[in-house]
Amino acid sequence: MVLEKRYTLLEIKELGLIKSEENIDILLSIFYDDYNIELKREIVSSIGRQKNDYKILKFIEDNVYNCGFMDLVYQMYRTCLYKQKDNIDFQKLGEDIENYFDNEVIKKMKLYYEYRHNKDNIDYKPFKRIIKPTLLCGDNIQTLNKIQDKEVQLIFTSPPYYNAREYADYKSYKDYLNKMFLTLKQCHRVLEDGRFIIINVSPVITKRAGREFESIRYPIHFDFHNILIKAGFYFIDEIQWIKPEASVKNRNGGYRQTRMPLSYKPNCINESIMVYRKNSLFLLDKNIKKYGKSFANEKDLEFDTSNCWHIIPKSNKLHPAVFPEELCRKILTYYSFKTDIVLDPFAGSGTFGKVALKMDRIPILCEINEKYCDIIRGMNYDEI
Repeated sequence: MVLEKRYTLLEIKELGLIKSEENIDILLSIFYDDYNIELKREIVSSIGRQKNDYKILKFIEDNVYNCGFMDLVYQMYRTCLYKQKDNIDFQKLGEDIENYFDNEVIKKMKLYYEYRHNKDNIDYKPFKRIIKPTLLCGDNIQTLNKIQDKEVQLIFTSPPYYNAREYADYKSYKDYLNKMFLTLKQCHRVLEDGRFIIINVSPVITKRAGREFESIRYPIHFDFHNILIKAGFYFIDEIQWIKPEASVKNRNGGYRQTRMPLSYKPNCINESIMVYRKNSLFLLDKNIKKYGKSFANEKDLEFDTSNCWHIIPKSNKLHPAVFPEELCRKILTYYSFKTDIVLDPFAGSGTFGKVALKMDRIPILCEINEKYCDIIRGMNYDEI
């Protein structure tokens, strides 16, 4: 009994590098053998590097819809993308694959392919006009029109609570989300391609209309995810800001007294720090390479290794919900470089801008409340 040859990953790659009828026939044959997914993916890739378009096209047509693994589908679709410029049949097959799977990775692959073939006509370097700390006083949906496209390198903010007294001019929760979406669209426009927007939110509870009515609690972080995606950002991370329990409102007093089931409410010691990136056709490395090694953070600087940040909240007489400076410092350290333009579209009393200046960033602060604008004006901001 003669045992069939088992090919290693290196041997499969070598078959792909040498273009010949013998090699493509071997690759087409061993695809149907019992190899693991990693080796099968390399077999598909090596088939795509061969010259016989007829055999390659037929192989993909016969297998792309029933191969059982999306990793193999992606590799077959990639072959269609890179062969379509010389053979329209691959373009047609690629379009069929797109329509059949309606898959977000395939869509991203197509966008990246188009970017690679048109990148000489695209300039991703922002034109910096803001050179000083800048205040935009008024509704940010309008005032951000004063900022040029792609001028900002980081956005960090905490949107006003739906039921906050200072900003409670929303007709409904739906109206609140609609206005937040319009702000996020402006943020998307002014943010440089590939850079980060970071949103600090937590669920809010509305006051009861009377003792006989139940209050409503809104999961704002879930709803913000939807409008961030709609605005053109994509999800990267969720960081949990953990506060000391003694610093938050006590919600379990009733259960403590009665111990009645259904009456339990936990104390909320966390807020979400939602990290999103502006949709981009290139990898993050392209953003990083614009800066020299001198812009790197110090090697001995301690950093957070998990997505749980333990930070004591701050309060003052100027604003009911100020950012802790430590939180701002972490965001600026991890998501921006020195000299970057950084934006807070809901600036409040300006804590983020204060920390940004200390860290050699150029802040742009937007604020609609005239009282808080006066505080920021006292920090020698240019107002435009």
